[in-house]
Amino acid sequence: MPNTNTTAATKIFQRLKGLQARMQPEEDPILALPAIWDGGQSNHSTACDIIVTNQRVIGYYYRSFPRERVFFDALNLADLRTVTWRKKNYEPVFREILVSDGKRDVYIRTAQQKSEFLYETLRLANDTTARPDLTAQDSKAGVQQPASTTAQTQVMQEPGKAVYTREQVRGTFESSSLAVTILLVGGILIEILSLLLLFATHSVSISGPLFIAGFVMVVGSFLARKSPRANK
Repeated sequence: MPNTNTTAATKIFQRLKGLQARMQPEEDPILALPAIWDGGQSNHSTACDIIVTNQRVIGYYYRSFPRERVFFDALNLADLRTVTWRKKNYEPVFREILVSDGKRDVYIRTAQQKSEFLYETLRLANDTTARPDLTAQDSKAGVQQPASTTAQTQVMQEPGKAVYTREQVRGTFESSSLAVTILLVGGILIEILSLLLLFATHSVSISGPLFIAGFVMVVGSFLARKSPRANK
């Protein structure tokens, strides 16, 4: 019988071109699934594959068309301090996992079933990479999650292990990333519709107001993306 972990790693390497070359010594992938990675290093999130290995959690993609592009970002499992599964009341489909090493916060968004699988995989993988020397001082008194506007379960931190919690996030739809996306896509569709009407009717009085409305929606979506993310 082939080793299950070896078989999974082989399939992941075959599917994700260039990933194997970026592995560290004795590092093997355990899980790979599509998600959205937001490491806070830019104004936008990145659609990519999330890979959990026996050493790191990685956001990765390789694109060869129209030109070669690679995205790679990672956190060491041994350095993780908090992993929080978050359900937002204004996002019925997606769930969010906040992963933090105390220096950086990474937000991973994916569908509910995949987020559950990712959350449990991170927890099990972290159990084998815990480093007691990093959190021994914190564990003397126990570490609790910081206060926030969300409803959450506070958990005492065990030596060398990250705190795993679940949150119910309450916020307004208008300030969510989903609202920004809808605004952008809706604005673009309205602009396309206005151009089609212009070609069909040759009337600026009919197509003009629609084009202006679409333009305002697109500009508004970009302004909203640059505003502080109140729901994080």
